[in-house]
Amino acid sequence: MARPHYFIGLDVGSASVRFVALGRNEAGVLSVAGVSEQPLEGMRKGAVASPEMVSRAIIKAALELKKQYGVEANHAVVSLGEPRIVGVMSKGAVSISRADGEVTREDVTRVLENAEGALPRLGNREVLHEFPLFYNVDHDTRLREAVGLIGAKLEVEALFIAAFSAHMKNLFRALEFAGIAVDEMVASPYAASFHALSRKQKEVGCVLINIGAQTSGVAVFEEGMPVSLEMIPVGSGHITYDIGLGFQIDQASAERVKKNLSSFLEQGKKEIRLADFPKNFEESFSQRKLKDIVSARLGDIFELVAKHLKRIDRAELLPGGIILAGGGSKLFDIQQIARDELRLPVEFAQGAPGLGERKELVSGPEWMTAAGLARFAAEQHTPTGRMSELFSSSFSQRVKKVLRSLIP
Repeated sequence: MARPHYFIGLDVGSASVRFVALGRNEAGVLSVAGVSEQPLEGMRKGAVASPEMVSRAIIKAALELKKQYGVEANHAVVSLGEPRIVGVMSKGAVSISRADGEVTREDVTRVLENAEGALPRLGNREVLHEFPLFYNVDHDTRLREAVGLIGAKLEVEALFIAAFSAHMKNLFRALEFAGIAVDEMVASPYAASFHALSRKQKEVGCVLINIGAQTSGVAVFEEGMPVSLEMIPVGSGHITYDIGLGFQIDQASAERVKKNLSSFLEQGKKEIRLADFPKNFEESFSQRKLKDIVSARLGDIFELVAKHLKRIDRAELLPGGIILAGGGSKLFDIQQIARDELRLPVEFAQGAPGLGERKELVSGPEWMTAAGLARFAAEQHTPTGRMSELFSSSFSQRVKKVLRSLIP
């Protein structure tokens, strides 16, 4: 009997690792086959600082996935959320090769290679994704698809996403130690969009803000395509630090306070005993002070998002508004703070429809990236980690170059 095939996403976040495995039945319907989560150490500001420590968390999560759901995670589509990921626009142009002037796939490949070659120096970064935003054929502007058209010159404007090479190497090391073959590596904000955003939201124009522990990912979409991507080096973990400093309590207690914000700030919603927290917190507790601490740090995050939107000329111009995801989106009053700062409609990511059984396992905002990675695998029909097949793709040639640099 053939072993079942699963589409597996592995989200290596700032504070935890999460697996999501999807299966597909004979009718082609996807469903959640299993999930697992483990706390994570060995990360610093969203990047792998200790591959050995990260690998241990991945191994524990993989064992849990197999024990609870019978899913063996020896391969996965993996997230990359390091803070030095950048999005860079570039243009390219080539002459159409066929004598009759018809644009072919080979012409499209060549013009994208030309645009990549025209990128400014990226330093120690590797291109992770390329998104052709529009093509021109003999200056007939903003064509979404060029193959089959007739002309003499093909031009493209494309968005390239590049990641810091050293961070990629450290993540590969952690995965190698854990025995996980990489089907593909995907920037975290883009990965989350596969589960957090609907097709309509991407089409009308929106910004996804995925708030993690140490970083927040921002992905802007228009006409169904990502037009910008950025990692902000501030996350909900910074609120924990601020609460600890503000009330002079230890970090574990500050994290508990953060997770119970609604109880503290919405009177009557739940009973919570101040005496269960450190004495100095009970003596200095003030609802106003706690709200000010949280609002100030969330304001920092959304102020950076606002600057980014202004820089790409999208400030207050996205009809689909703001979609909040990530564990940090659970924070009290975050929707109102985002609306006030960004002057756009705000909603919480609900998870795209189309999953059958056990969909409730990935309904929380913290699961958007892991579930998005698994959906990405299903949509791309990613191979199961067999490197000889993997290296046939353009992405994999870049990965191969990174891996070669690891050989002493």
